[in-house]
Amino acid sequence: MRKPQLLAKLTNSDEKVAIAKSIGVHFAIALVLLISVSFSPDPLPAPAPSQPVIKATFIDAQAIADKQKAQAEAQAKVAAREEEKRQAAKAANQAEADRQRRINAEKAKQRAEQKKAEQKRQAEANRQKELKRVAAQQARERKEREAREKAERKAAQEQAAMDKLQQEQAEAERAAQQQRRQRQVLSETDRYRALIKQKIMQGLLNDSSYKGKKCRLNIRLATTGFVVQVRTLSGDAALCRASEAAVRRPDKLPMSQNQDVYQQLKDINLTVEL
Repeated sequence: MRKPQLLAKLTNSDEKVAIAKSIGVHFAIALVLLISVSFSPDPLPAPAPSQPVIKATFIDAQAIADKQKAQAEAQAKVAAREEEKRQAAKAANQAEADRQRRINAEKAKQRAEQKKAEQKRQAEANRQKELKRVAAQQARERKEREAREKAERKAAQEQAAMDKLQQEQAEAERAAQQQRRQRQVLSETDRYRALIKQKIMQGLLNDSSYKGKKCRLNIRLATTGFVVQVRTLSGDAALCRASEAAVRRPDKLPMSQNQDVYQQLKDINLTVEL
């Protein structure tokens, strides 16, 4: 905008100079004519030759003004075209900048989406990796638990087998001890039964009428061998009476201190025969 204003100012200055020159020329011609009239004895004829000069001077000034005006208009048009070019270039630059911003924004959006997709993919990969790790750990723990349970079952089976064996051995030992004790008890019971029978037989009178006869008695004894009760179960009546009397005659009958033997003798059945 400054260049057209400058051109306009220059144009106005040139016009003023041209006008000033034209006025100066006309003033000089008038002065010459005035001097000629003042110093000439004859009246001066009409200055016919001067008119073309004045006209030419005006024509030249107008031509200069028109030329200057045309130059100013041309320069203004050039300036306008330059301004249009600058505005067009500015608009093109602005459009290109806007296009570039859109491209950059689209690229940034694509990068953000790609980054988001990559983060999502990485998160899914991490999740799958964690799932695999957890599954592997669970499988490892399951194998360890199964192996431990298997070992515990095996140990329990071995311990059960050992306990069973020990129990069987203990039972066998107890059975053997019981058998030995029973044999011992039976042996001692038989011995005391024989002693009791012998004691009864010693108390019987040696009567020939009892020969070939039998009497079955039931005798109940205290732990000391004291006769609590005696009764006849079967047999010869006379022999049974004599046998009962023989049972009661001593203060007590032979009795073992062993409680197991006593349990076998506290209520016994004996057969007396001569």
